[in-house]
Amino acid sequence: MDRRIKRTRTAVFNAVLDLMVEKGTDKITVLELCKKADINKSTFYLHYKSMDDCLQCCFSLIMDGIIEITKLINYEDIRNNPRPAVEKLLDEVEKNADYFYKFKSSNICGPAIKILKENLVQNIAQHNNFNIENNYYEVSCITFAVAGCVDTVIENLPYFNKEELSRAICGMLKSPNT
Repeated sequence: MDRRIKRTRTAVFNAVLDLMVEKGTDKITVLELCKKADINKSTFYLHYKSMDDCLQCCFSLIMDGIIEITKLINYEDIRNNPRPAVEKLLDEVEKNADYFYKFKSSNICGPAIKILKENLVQNIAQHNNFNIENNYYEVSCITFAVAGCVDTVIENLPYFNKEELSRAICGMLKSPNT
């Protein structure tokens, strides 16, 4: 990626975070975002279609870290010893908890969370060579686990107790046979 593009997107991302602290995402205007990011309105529209598109892109930046972690999850490992994977995921959430809390009240949170869940399930299933036709049980378990984990994290914000969440999620994921 070109340095100028990266610099612009970083400035916009940081401006979005700063403005989210001051007000809800639905109250942020393109003009005030441009002023905060020190860019022109035309530059904003070169990178984003709308404010919702911009917010979605910012959310995607944070989600990319979580999605990358899930690409390495082995189904059997998560069923037998979920703690390492859960800890990595919760570390990523903890690192961005303030942003998630602000994002939670935005008008694009629902659709973005739906996309996140779909991507997480798809990545875990692909990494384990699962498909819905041949591995219905496994894909169903992954879908249930992803939905439960994501909803538990998002719904319990702004209170974030990593240790309790880890214990709850690991208890849910661990196979009863182990």
